[in-house]
Amino acid sequence: MLIFIAIIFFPAVGTPAGASSGRSMSLQGCPDKCGDVPIPYPFGIGTQCAATSLNSYFNLICDSTTDPPRPMVGDPGTEDEITDISLEHGEMRVLSPVSYICFKSNTKFNSSNLGYDLQLTPFLPSPSRNRFTVIGCNTLGLVSGYKDTASQYVAGCYSYCEGVNNTTEGAPCAGMGSCETAIPANLTSFGVLFQMNQSKVWRFNPCFYGMVAEVGWYNFSQQDLVGRLGFINDRAKKGAPVIADWAIRNGSCPEKGKDKPNDYACVSANSYCTAVNNGPGYLCQCSKGYEGNPYLPNGCQDGKSGRIGSTKDDLDIACLITIIFLDGNFPLKFHQKKHQTMLDTEIIEDAGTGVLEKMAELAVHCLSPRGDDRPTMKEVAERLQMMRRLQFDATGAHENSSYAENYKGAYSVVPFDETTQGTIGMSELVEDLAR
Repeated sequence: MLIFIAIIFFPAVGTPAGASSGRSMSLQGCPDKCGDVPIPYPFGIGTQCAATSLNSYFNLICDSTTDPPRPMVGDPGTEDEITDISLEHGEMRVLSPVSYICFKSNTKFNSSNLGYDLQLTPFLPSPSRNRFTVIGCNTLGLVSGYKDTASQYVAGCYSYCEGVNNTTEGAPCAGMGSCETAIPANLTSFGVLFQMNQSKVWRFNPCFYGMVAEVGWYNFSQQDLVGRLGFINDRAKKGAPVIADWAIRNGSCPEKGKDKPNDYACVSANSYCTAVNNGPGYLCQCSKGYEGNPYLPNGCQDGKSGRIGSTKDDLDIACLITIIFLDGNFPLKFHQKKHQTMLDTEIIEDAGTGVLEKMAELAVHCLSPRGDDRPTMKEVAERLQMMRRLQFDATGAHENSSYAENYKGAYSVVPFDETTQGTIGMSELVEDLAR
């Protein structure tokens, strides 16, 4: 029985880069990326491309003086770099400057304590995704600001050590060399303050740092205590990553049965409104079974259009590796758990049973008679990536294969025989197709 590896290519719709399921996430005619960061509406590059009627801070800047260009947000002169925007979760990851105070002697110092006033913006620091972190010896770090624009808030933590050798490399931020504490919801403004007894430590620990940073990003290093601005120069030159919750702040979800306001942001059919739990406002989501951008007219499309074997015009470029047998009995054998008897022993040795089992499962999934039972392109990509990780775990990292450059045409079938086994490895196929 001959075994074939089929590499199936689906034609693509001419959509901008960064589209989801073949659909653009930005306004028509507007850039959908800045560098390698997708920019989904209501965000946009320029006032004509952003939902400035909802909030002027949805208008972003694309800094083209760097390579690659970087999206920036904020007032002129105080912009922060954006590394990621999530429509689904209402989050933005930005790089925020680290506050510090550095001593040249027991009494001479220089400092930088930057604060934020977010009352007019759609952003609030996420209380679940960030922590206030302090680095230094004999240091009390405080984060102070306002909740709900009215009630004052102060929190902090104390970090102690008598010397660098009294700390442990990679230790948790529990008070020896570094510490951390939670921040509250709806923190509309905040800044960092220091209180320390530097007289005994400034010679070996001249600089002290404070920052609101993403949970899990910072790991203590003894090197962070030594040198002038050593931590910033080595690990946070662009800033520390902060997760900001964003929302449509100037409104709320309309009550059932009442008219939607004129500036209601969930403009797509098959979308709905959900209230946020950090500050006022709401987010928009596509209804179940739909995907895309609910902030755009007709932005939420039937998720079935991205399933294997549906209308070709709705499919983005994707490739799927499936194991096809000429007698067509593979799905039946799979459900009977007899499919291993149909696999060549050399293929099993090359790919490993774990990877082949995942391939077989995906093949059967893709060959489901009902279109609704087939995976979406996103699911295929995720499962191929998982196969790639399995292959790496089994055999170690492979060198980049150039085989992907030879994938031409709409459909090709490569027989797995003596002429190809020497040049086409199963691991290479998995690795290339998972990219």
